[in-house]
This record gives sequence, structure tokens and C-alpha cells, in this order.
Amino acid sequence: MNPSEDPRLDVWAGHLERREQPEPLDPGTPPAADLDPVERDALDSVARRLADEALWSGPPPELRARLLAQAGREQTDAVPPTRTGHRPVRRWLLVAAAAAVVSVGGAVLWPRGPATEFALAGTAAAPAASATAELTPKSAGLAIQLHITGLRPAPDGTYYAAWLRGPDGVVPVGSFHWRKGGIPIDLWSGVTSDRYPELFVTLQSETAGPGPSDIVVLDGRTGP
Repeated sequence: MNPSEDPRLDVWAGHLERREQPEPLDPGTPPAADLDPVERDALDSVARRLADEALWSGPPPELRARLLAQAGREQTDAVPPTRTGHRPVRRWLLVAAAAAVVSVGGAVLWPRGPATEFALAGTAAAPAASATAELTPKSAGLAIQLHITGLRPAPDGTYYAAWLRGPDGVVPVGSFHWRKGGIPIDLWSGVTSDRYPELFVTLQSETAGPGPSDIVVLDGRTGP
């Protein structure tokens, strides 16, 4: 699609630029208020993926260079030049990203890092609960995302805590209260899942100590 054919593409690109640039934009950038909720959610997903180092570290360097060079050539006739020399290429890439994502209803199309998934089951303390954990290695640690269903919100004065466990002990990876629910929970670990293969979630009292309580609500393993 030629970016000049649809004014919505400029709105999408402008929203992405606002998320990543603290300085004022070009005066002609359309306002983000023109976005509807579906578009905004899709574009926010784009921005998160563009900020993910795994997006850029995966492909061979020569492939990325060829794609950027091709984008630079193709945008010359599609987007008029602006005050800064780098803006046409960058804006063309943002437009292409926005068009690809929003056109499929918010699905992010870029390759991800080598992620693994496994299931967590509810325990006797939360028999209706279940979850799927997605683990993605990063340069600074292990990103963990929990997709939870059937778990009740933590009562006032309590919260949920997630832990990795292995032969060397237990490591905390984050906490949440789940009082609104319905969204993935993002956690982070400084240890690897091969050494700490069990992931479990406990219900914690705000007045208790820092270690895991005896109330386990979700439990699962990354492997046998």
C-alpha cells in the first residue's frame, strides 16, 4: 500500500512516534485522539515489539541492512521530505508497521525470541484456576508472562507472588493482586528455568515475611 493513499496511516505512525520520542513532533503529525480503542491497542502492541531487543537481535545483520535499504528506496516516492534527514525512512517504517498490524486486528507479526510454553494447574487452594506460562530468554534474564484464568482476586491485605524453584532453592520473580484480572501478568527472573524448572504462585499476606507462604494456588514445571 502506498502510504499516501490512506490518511489513517499517518495517524497510526504519529501515535508510534509519540510513544518513543519525548521531543515535539512535526506540526503536521495527526493527533492521537483520532484513534479508536482497537487501533490504539494494536499500535501499543507494535511499540512494545519494536522496543523488544529480541526483535532486532534475531535476523542476520545483512538481512536487516537489506530491508532498511529497500525501505529507504521505496519511501522516496511515497513520502515527501521533512525537516530532518532521517524522518522519511523512519516514518515509512512506522507506517508499514502500523498498517501491517492494524489491518489484521492487532496481531503482532514480527518474529519473537525462542519462547517456551507450559501449563500451570490450580491446587486445592484454587481448584478452578489454571494458567499458561510463556518463557522468553533475554540478554538480562528471563521474561515470564502468565495467562491466568479462574483465579480469584487477592483479598485486601494479601497479594499473589510467583516463584521459580530448583535444587538450589527458591527465587522470587514478581507479584500481583489480580483484582481486575483479564490481562497477562509480566514477570522477570534473573535465573534460568533449566536450573529452576518449577514455577508456582502463592497467596501472600502483606504483613508476612518475604519468603513463599504455604498457600500455593498455581503450580507447574517447564519440563519433566
